[in-house]
Amino acid sequence: MAQLIVFDLDLTLWHCGTLLWCDQLRPPLSQDKEGRVRDADGVEVRLYDEVPTLLENLADEGYLLALASRTSAPPIARQLLELFGIRSYFEHEEIYPGDKSTHFASLQEKTGVPYSEMLFFDDEPRNVSSVGRLGAQAVLVSSGVYQAIVSRALETGLSLD
Repeated sequence: MAQLIVFDLDLTLWHCGTLLWCDQLRPPLSQDKEGRVRDADGVEVRLYDEVPTLLENLADEGYLLALASRTSAPPIARQLLELFGIRSYFEHEEIYPGDKSTHFASLQEKTGVPYSEMLFFDDEPRNVSSVGRLGAQAVLVSSGVYQAIVSRALETGLSLD
């Protein structure tokens, strides 16, 4: 049973329009009246549609939520979390370059949750493999995280994405 649910950022919680990763965005970032977030070049960053409701539901159900991102632009990632209004859902943030196993070792130390009770969502196979070798349940997502894949992982430990 998962106690700690961990999410990657780029291509898992959000996508950066024509860019692959948020570290390619050019500051300053801004948010318009409709809530759209753009960089200085007008590139729009968007949360995947189900992310806000998904995070709210998981928090309401009592799950401990965390982030693990290898981005080389932690300040941009944190600003996006604030602009989207979702940063408060996460009790722990491991946002810095490096192998995901380093992020998870830190999360394990901080939370005391064993790897076997951690659930992780990421868009990169190498990250899923790295975390899976630790004993955590790691789920590959190909088009962002959404309620059905999280529910399926919590119920069965399998991903059909």
